[in-house]
Amino acid sequence: MSDLLVTTPAEGVFRLSLEDSQNGNHLTEELCADLMDALARLAVDPALKVLVLTGGREVFSAGASLSTLTRGSGGATMIRKLGLPERLVGFPVPVIAALEGDAIGGGLMLAVCCDMLVAAENRRFGLNFTTLGFSPGMGATRLVPALVGHGVAMEMLLSGKFYKGRELVGRGLFNAVVPQEQVLDVALDQAMRIAERPRYVIEMVKAALAEPRLRILADALEREHALHQLCFARPEIAATIEDSY
Repeated sequence: MSDLLVTTPAEGVFRLSLEDSQNGNHLTEELCADLMDALARLAVDPALKVLVLTGGREVFSAGASLSTLTRGSGGATMIRKLGLPERLVGFPVPVIAALEGDAIGGGLMLAVCCDMLVAAENRRFGLNFTTLGFSPGMGATRLVPALVGHGVAMEMLLSGKFYKGRELVGRGLFNAVVPQEQVLDVALDQAMRIAERPRYVIEMVKAALAEPRLRILADALEREHALHQLCFARPEIAATIEDSY
């Protein structure tokens, strides 16, 4: 079992801790399924106004595991089949990602699918899909440009570069970049300010802002799925992933 813990650090604010210490905080099928179940339960909790999503202190999420990726197209499209990006973008109240640790590939996209991101200035963040030999997924081809603009998105998605949080200040990806020890406090402070508003107002605003993101996400996932099928059909893909992982 993965280690998912729900706590209530303040009235109306729930914290969902996403951690699978046995698997290095990778997005395994089990962890994604557990996360989907937790989000489904939380979505109907009337006491919830804001959800804060956290991961490990060293690694928020390292993306898909090597074994998941080397299983071929089934593994590559696992997250699409689960509907995790849609569940986060369409969650009824705001989700704030508190990135105390590294967020890589699908792990960073997990955060991008949230509504607000607070990141540690000294940790690493990157979208390394192309480094591993396949096209980006989880809506990256549309959600990332919508946040950071075309040029920065091209740089991030094609270079696969890992950035320190401080290098991404002012690029539109994060709401705040702060020292690591302040990440959770800043995220919770933002959450508590939002939680002061009536739930029905929070839901209305979230739904209005999520609607265009859901539209572009649906288009992105369809296109990315087709590209994944082509990439994972290539005979050299398994070796490329293992060599670059």
